[in-house]
Amino acid sequence: MSLQMQLLIALVAASFIGFCDGNRFQEAWVMNCDHTFPDGSNFDLKPLTRTAGRPDFVGRDKSGNFYYINVCANVQEIPHECRVLQKDIRSPVYQVRNDSFCHWLGLEGSHQWDLIEPGSPFVGVQLTYSDGEYCQEGVNRQVRLQFYCDHLGRLGTVGDYYVTVESPCTYVVTFPTIHGCPKEVAWSKGTYFNICFFIGVGLYLGIGTALNMSKHSLPLSVQALPHIEFWLELPDLVKDGVAFTVDFVLVQMGRREGRERGSFEWSGL
Repeated sequence: MSLQMQLLIALVAASFIGFCDGNRFQEAWVMNCDHTFPDGSNFDLKPLTRTAGRPDFVGRDKSGNFYYINVCANVQEIPHECRVLQKDIRSPVYQVRNDSFCHWLGLEGSHQWDLIEPGSPFVGVQLTYSDGEYCQEGVNRQVRLQFYCDHLGRLGTVGDYYVTVESPCTYVVTFPTIHGCPKEVAWSKGTYFNICFFIGVGLYLGIGTALNMSKHSLPLSVQALPHIEFWLELPDLVKDGVAFTVDFVLVQMGRREGRERGSFEWSGL
């Protein structure tokens, strides 16, 4: 048999073996792992995602059950106990019980972002995966990954905390990590404008009033406001401007003859 034929046979055999064992390693499909909440707090968990060459996270509970976990992606390797039971459902979290039974606890496409403490982004963020394996009485398993803000990296790792069970079908995994801290408060342009506008108005009123009280010895009252005469006349000025605009439009439409400058009087439409 020629060398070329031997290489061809070896290549075909390797491809066949890989196909037959294809449920062991899962496709590295990664969800969008960056999220911004309505209050502007932004979280980026991408650095925690396990990809090729990085083993999945492993946790355990007080009963001795093990949990194989990935963040924003399905686990890299399906646990042996699950493969034996032919449970090849792609999942970000598997539970392997101490009796070697296996459960998948959620689906990647069902994830939901929440703050651990509503209104307090600096506590941390959580990802909830639902639609896991059937549990009981029409309820499917779900798992909640809670990423606590650990600025200094002194709270340990996921392996230092027990996985807890909030109900027979809901599991909670504790992740202390710096990535559980919001990156920054992302303000929109409108927010920046509103803040600058109100700061400007406050400075204008405060400094102007203080100068009038100091320079003209005025008491703290409406008369001490800066440019008070202009602001009192502003409604009449606006009314004249509207009257002029309406008259100009009507003249251009041929519905009224032009008036002499200074003869405008508001009489309604």
